[in-house]
Amino acid sequence: MNTARPVLEMRGIRKSFPGVVALAGVDLTLHAGEVHMLLGENGAGKSTLMKILSGAYRKDRGEIRIHSRVVDITSPRDALDLGIRVIYQELNLVPQLSVAENIFLGAAPILMPGVVDRRRLSTMAKTLLADLGMNLDAGAQLAELSLAQRQMVEIARALRDFESRNTGEAPILVMDEPTSALTAREVDQLFVLIERLVANGVALVYITHRLDEVYRIGKRVTVLRDGANVATKLLAEVTVDELVRLMANRDLSEQYPRRRTVPGADLLTVEGVGRHDVLHDISFTLRAGEVVGVAGLLGAGRSELARVLAGADRADTGRIICKGQPVVLRSPADAIDIGIGLLPEDRKAEGLVAGLTVARNVALPHGRRLSTGGYLRDQVEERFAAPVVGDLRVKATPTQEVRVLSGGNQQKVVLAKWLAGAARIFIFDEPTRGVDVGAKVEIYQLINRLTEEGAAVLMISSDLPELLGMSDRILVMRGGRIQAAFDADQATQQRVLSAAFGLSGVTH
Repeated sequence: MNTARPVLEMRGIRKSFPGVVALAGVDLTLHAGEVHMLLGENGAGKSTLMKILSGAYRKDRGEIRIHSRVVDITSPRDALDLGIRVIYQELNLVPQLSVAENIFLGAAPILMPGVVDRRRLSTMAKTLLADLGMNLDAGAQLAELSLAQRQMVEIARALRDFESRNTGEAPILVMDEPTSALTAREVDQLFVLIERLVANGVALVYITHRLDEVYRIGKRVTVLRDGANVATKLLAEVTVDELVRLMANRDLSEQYPRRRTVPGADLLTVEGVGRHDVLHDISFTLRAGEVVGVAGLLGAGRSELARVLAGADRADTGRIICKGQPVVLRSPADAIDIGIGLLPEDRKAEGLVAGLTVARNVALPHGRRLSTGGYLRDQVEERFAAPVVGDLRVKATPTQEVRVLSGGNQQKVVLAKWLAGAARIFIFDEPTRGVDVGAKVEIYQLINRLTEEGAAVLMISSDLPELLGMSDRILVMRGGRIQAAFDADQATQQRVLSAAFGLSGVTH
């Protein structure tokens, strides 16, 4: 047990939102030079607790001590002044600015009031990125970067804040699902950074749903369930199975509970589809009652394919046939009209309107049929949304704003939009990213239900065991093309990875 004076003590923290008790007296203690894992299912209160620490939310009751001093954190500025920096799962960056401008946002060097010293800014950013081992162009516009690259920019900005502090007191860093959009190599790179930080005395709270990461970098773990403490333990003294039971209050005996059905009629046929330089001659068929997985490395074209099929981008070549009829997808509205629903990779930017209520988000794609005289009443939205929100066990009321929900519950709201309508073809792009082990099983069971009811699912995932466990067939993309295709009984991790790296030809 660490007997040194704690860097952070949170005692009896309580927080409620309308109709929901998010935290019911939570405790957390953090020491310098340790990685403290914070675990729990979605809605357990992890992100709410960290938002209170960061000043994004005000606690209702409880006490926070930093270096044994009682503090009142009323704003993000208060938290930053106390040496607290939080990297949220949903990134807080400005797409219109460059990498360097985002890293030094609010702290850019100036030549004179109102004039940024751009040469010095570029030099400072390049130096920081090089020190961190990040291969990023400091002058590139953020909007041009992948989600994984933007995650690295967010991390670089947090570490810049620490470099600028010289108080002699250990800073506190919180990482909320930092690896959710990173490749394996980028994860390794991040963990090297974490080791360097904790060796220099940083106190780090790490939130993840990837249990392999827990044991790889963690020292202690605190588990929350339903807004309350369940346990705080040394990781050396607890097994993976015990952690799962603590989080879910149940055993998860089957991680990927796929119930396979006999495929039915062709619902979607893609023939020779191409788009600019990102998709080339894509052809496949999606049948009723089946899950077709899409594997591939970052930049392989998986999300670009999803956007074309959902009408967000237009194909330049080829044709798309839905239920036997050729269709032209000029916009998402066209896709919605023929029963295609997309759960996008970046739910915050593309799947939700964070400032609107749960009910309004669910009703948005169906406004034309729900409205009267062009006007959609709140009561109509709430009646429309309530059954599916309850069915998915979203931990929120229909009148709550989506922005206050946990990541997993936000994901369920995106799903609810399509379940409430007439969608029969579902495109799930990273459906379980940032989702805890219990909620993952709920999503898998939902996929089973959809296919048993005759729907078809195209599931894009970077989680290879998930694809192998839940897919009836797997398409492997590389360089915007389908490199290989495997039936479930043919697919192995080695064969899929070999195809993703271009080490095999097409296999049917």
